[in-house]
Amino acid sequence: MRVFVALELPDRVKDNLERSARQFAEYANGGNFVPKQNLHLTLHFLGNVPQENLIYIQSAMDGIRYLAAPETAVTQFAMQRTGDIVWAKLRQSEALTALHDNLGDKLEQNGFEVEHRAYRPHVTLIRKKSFVLPFSEVTKNVQVFNMPFVADKVTLFESVLRPEGAIYRPLYTVELPKE
Repeated sequence: MRVFVALELPDRVKDNLERSARQFAEYANGGNFVPKQNLHLTLHFLGNVPQENLIYIQSAMDGIRYLAAPETAVTQFAMQRTGDIVWAKLRQSEALTALHDNLGDKLEQNGFEVEHRAYRPHVTLIRKKSFVLPFSEVTKNVQVFNMPFVADKVTLFESVLRPEGAIYRPLYTVELPKE
């Protein structure tokens, strides 16, 4: 199973990101827009994991359920270095970094490999984008809805790849305490 662990976004945040994506679409020649139901904040992508090992991911998730739910907000829209993915950058916070790092430590203790580069929280909006104007001009016409929000659900998702796009199936969720 292809899996990842992510923070679920509140519905109002997904609505706002979808609204921004529609504004991007006005300037798009092409691209794959992430469906609203698939919007999330990845904590750790684990790749292909045998189903019998999912219990160890769930155990790692149980080990972080005492951490405070992080508050964050969309700060801007940016392109990935490769230039073909548009994402919403999120404000870094101590709680978000602690959640990412603690979960990563627990996943490693349970035998999973995690990335050790700087964590840059973001939500992918468009893959393989193509715009009629330079990206810097397009973003001047896209509104950033940046009201702070709290993300209190950490979910293990299965990613099922299909020709028409991925489907993300929730497999296990822990709720974090809100401060």
